[in-house]
Amino acid sequence: MDVQKKQLGELFGYPQIPAKPRDTHQTWLKDVGFDEAPWYLENMGLIQLEDFLEVAGSNLDFVKIVTTQVSNYPTNWLKKKISLYQRFDIEPYLDHTYFMLAFKHGVVEEAIVAGAELGFKVIEYMSTYGDVSEKQWKSWRQLTLDHGMKIIYEHHPERNWRKNAKESPSSAEDIIKGAIPFLEHGGFKVMLDHEEFEIQGDEAQKHFNHVIDEIGFEKIVFEATSPKEGPMQWLDDVTTYFDIFGADCNVSNIMPSQTMYIEALRRGERPGPLIKNKY
Repeated sequence: MDVQKKQLGELFGYPQIPAKPRDTHQTWLKDVGFDEAPWYLENMGLIQLEDFLEVAGSNLDFVKIVTTQVSNYPTNWLKKKISLYQRFDIEPYLDHTYFMLAFKHGVVEEAIVAGAELGFKVIEYMSTYGDVSEKQWKSWRQLTLDHGMKIIYEHHPERNWRKNAKESPSSAEDIIKGAIPFLEHGGFKVMLDHEEFEIQGDEAQKHFNHVIDEIGFEKIVFEATSPKEGPMQWLDDVTTYFDIFGADCNVSNIMPSQTMYIEALRRGERPGPLIKNKY
């Protein structure tokens, strides 16, 4: 009997993942290195990483290298990690805590240059609620571009910038107003922090859809909650994003152990009980 040969994905009716480079359907990884116990139990050294990327590399688009690695790990090792990700067409980026640390120490310009010298081609900035003038932002953005890096703008609730700030939601207009100067000057993505989604409550869909309408679906990235804030909250976040904004929305802050679930979740599978039994 002749049996037609099929790939396993085709056999089970799984849709094909769009080829890279892609503007939507992106999955952004979080790489914590070795130093984040007890909050994270995943170690991502160079040997583990290469093996992991052989399996998951085609599913991933960008990766956040946490600031503790950038500031504490050997430079040559870090350069090897950056290069390894780039070999699999995954672009590492400096996240907003790197900018916050540099701002705190008054060394933002030096930090931009140092990041570029390590091999980073992307850096994430964040909402600063008027503490940084537009003139200063223009200078920093231009320095970023002059050193070959592109820009992500992340909108955070004010409490993430000022620890004593009240928990209050931002309007869609405020999010758009903060993002536009970056998109017009080197920015290519707008990250929406998961805490903003939570604070918005029942109004989240309305406000975020307004942001999407003004900025563009392909430019938006929705952030999932880190395991240190709750081991299973990421699953609720991601499934909510897919249910509300569609299976092709971009999601970030995905841990290595979560990565291979993402495409199943995009397809509409909901293996929540199976995952939760692991914890």
